Amino acid sequence: MHKTTEPSPAGEEYQTSYVELMDSSPHTALINFYGRHDQRIAQVTRQSKQDKACIRGCAYCCHFKVIADAVEIFAMVDYVKARLEPQLIEQIIVSAKQNIEEARYLSHEEQATINQACPLLRDNACLVYPVRSIKCRNFHATDESSCRASYDNPKDLTIINNSIPALYVTATGSGDGFIAALHSQGYDDRIYDHNAAFVEAMEDPACRQRYDAGKRAFRTAKYNND
Repeated sequence: MHKTTEPSPAGEEYQTSYVELMDSSPHTALINFYGRHDQRIAQVTRQSKQDKACIRGCAYCCHFKVIADAVEIFAMVDYVKARLEPQLIEQIIVSAKQNIEEARYLSHEEQATINQACPLLRDNACLVYPVRSIKCRNFHATDESSCRASYDNPKDLTIINNSIPALYVTATGSGDGFIAALHSQGYDDRIYDHNAAFVEAMEDPACRQRYDAGKRAFRTAKYNND
């Protein structure tokens, strides 16, 4: 008898998203993916014998380096423009630009050794929580002390975050599957600095037009190890 193998989160999500992207925009596909992704995370969390230490008001991880796919940036921009007041939006852009200037001459590795509050963080809560990035969705800890240690000692990259192994595997695989399906359809495959890409998308509508046309979305934002 042949043993039936359960599909991996990456393979399952890749197949689902690939088919979906044939008939819908990447922006719609992302929102649909977030729903499936959150369900996977919730299911594994329920089944785990370990508990996550993450609670509202704990925002150590919101000071770490954040990168995102272009389509994730556009989802945040759409959310901000639709739901936040102009004065708050201006404050967010100012904060993001301050982060950009602070990191402008730092290498990708050096940027991982400084704390920068996410511009979308207010009162230790995420202003765009429903459309936060995959990386932010996947980050979790079973012990708040490791997050605090990383925050207190940003230059010490040897500190290990205590996570739930099964949750890490599922969340990472699910996210990788969606991104792989997205890029297989010819959409920009660069992973951008969150601050720079967000500001550029807010100020230049052509970013989204270039992305939808299968071109590089952002012209000035750094990406990957750029």
